[in-house]
Amino acid sequence: MKEIKDIIKVLENAKNESTESPYWLVLDPRQNMMCNVHHLAAQITGPFFCREDAEDYLESRSYAHSDKAVVYCLSGYWSGKYNCLHRALEGKS
Repeated sequence: MKEIKDIIKVLENAKNESTESPYWLVLDPRQNMMCNVHHLAAQITGPFFCREDAEDYLESRSYAHSDKAVVYCLSGYWSGKYNCLHRALEGKS
């Protein structure tokens, strides 16, 4: 239960980076010679509920990622349930 409270607190305080219902991923691009969903999925880590958590993760596990790995903010706007939760936590619902 503590983990859920931690997530809620993070979502309440996360900077949205001009994005509706944001979440963050660590993207580690590698050369793709063919379209393979498993290779693509292996290049994505997350989601994280704030940029700081994603950056901390990437820094602490830099040995597991290439030097091209970045933290990237995306919008959860089209995920109805996540957007509803995020708006409720921001007091916009």
